[in-house]
Amino acid sequence: MSFGGATQAMITSLKNNKKLLNKRKSLKDNMGGYSNRNNPVEFKTPNANAYELSKIKRKLQKENSQVFYKRVIILIAFLTVLISVLYYFA
Repeated sequence: MSFGGATQAMITSLKNNKKLLNKRKSLKDNMGGYSNRNNPVEFKTPNANAYELSKIKRKLQKENSQVFYKRVIILIAFLTVLISVLYYFA
């Protein structure tokens, strides 16, 4: 009994998806293990003094304010265009 092309395509797709599952890396392999209360996973980070941290903080605040102002300008421009288009067609 033949099922036709659509069913065969579905079966092939399911087989291919099943083959892909074996190639995925688990979270344990990617992160280097699981953490628990007895043996937490520790990441090595560079140490920074208070001056460097404050410098990084000021830099991030400046960048965030610039991004905020750009978004506000884009929003105002978009709303202006939208209102003018709606006014034109109304």
